[in-house]
Amino acid sequence: MRKRFLLTLVTLLILGGLAAAAVFLAKGYRLSPENKTIFGTGILSLTSTPDQASVYIDGHLTTATNANVNSLEPRFYEIKIVKDGFIPWQKKIEIKQGLVTEVKATLFPAIPSIYPLSFNGALNLTISPDNQRVAFLVPGEGETNPLSIKKGGIWVWDMKEQPIAFARGREPHQILAAVTGLDLTKASFRWAPDSNQLLVSLPDKNLLLDANRLNDPPKDITAILKATLSTWDQDMATTTASRVLALKDLTMRREASEAAYLKWSPDETKLLYSRDGETSFKVIDLTERKSFDLSEINVKEGRATPYMWLADSRHLILTEVTSGPVVSPTPAGSPNTGKNVAEAELLNGTISVLEYDGTNTSILYAGKVEADSVFSWPDGSRLIIVSSIPTPTASQPNLYGLNLK
Repeated sequence: MRKRFLLTLVTLLILGGLAAAAVFLAKGYRLSPENKTIFGTGILSLTSTPDQASVYIDGHLTTATNANVNSLEPRFYEIKIVKDGFIPWQKKIEIKQGLVTEVKATLFPAIPSIYPLSFNGALNLTISPDNQRVAFLVPGEGETNPLSIKKGGIWVWDMKEQPIAFARGREPHQILAAVTGLDLTKASFRWAPDSNQLLVSLPDKNLLLDANRLNDPPKDITAILKATLSTWDQDMATTTASRVLALKDLTMRREASEAAYLKWSPDETKLLYSRDGETSFKVIDLTERKSFDLSEINVKEGRATPYMWLADSRHLILTEVTSGPVVSPTPAGSPNTGKNVAEAELLNGTISVLEYDGTNTSILYAGKVEADSVFSWPDGSRLIIVSSIPTPTASQPNLYGLNLK
């Protein structure tokens, strides 16, 4: 009887030990024969867009996305994700004991396709406050040319996705036709805070246009211009102040309220800001409560335009000029104001995309570009830029799409 009891007890102890070992193994604990200790491990969860990319951990090919890598010792690892035809992604990632560390990598094409979006010329591309519309000028070839009268003028492009039945609504529509005696090349644009009106300022008049239709005749508001702009500025200031006051962290709230350049990410989980609008650009992750310093860029001397958000809220756009200065950069306090069309100039430059923490900078375009006319399509699938091709038939500036996928 006693032997049977002892046998049962030993069996239970063995089974209990095996069960405990299984639980420890399931939780990621491992035995170190060298140190004769038990240590915890972590899990690395890897996803990429596109997937089926090779994953190198500390230089060793380990798996392919999308996948999990289990039982990693807590420390920093050098992760590299590679796929043919795409720019490699690389970052140092810390694995913590008992936690799953997520890596979400976006791979951008090594040779992005670029294609025309307009054919009759385009200047002064200006994005609306809601980032869903762009206004631009089709300069035309001359006031006496019938085609110029028909195609020339100010156009608006609604970029947001719409049901198939309204698909044509995504094509540009004219809101002001070229009129004899009205030199729109001397105009500057400014969007209303609600993105439904566009102010066209000329040397001798100020036209307020409905952005949803052709304005014939246009409405001249020169007599009430100051009052209109004051109302717009007040509306924008009120909206910004309410969003800043909603920040729970007092330090973040103070930084945002003192910033001359302030941009919320499209999903409103991050803040991009600069105290003076020219230097020391930073990103605050409101979810993780982390701050990231971005590389210094030469905005003051016109060698770059301020960082801007890509529509996915995980990347930033940076446009830098490689020859000549950027003419009349957009003031930090007026992000939805276009410069005078006569000052528009295509210069040699680069367009890069980088992660919001400042890593993985990828140059996607190098060539002629209007530096302050580079914007993200609302779905993040492409950039819309103003550029030209050095051929006799394509030398004038036009809108181009730069594919990101």
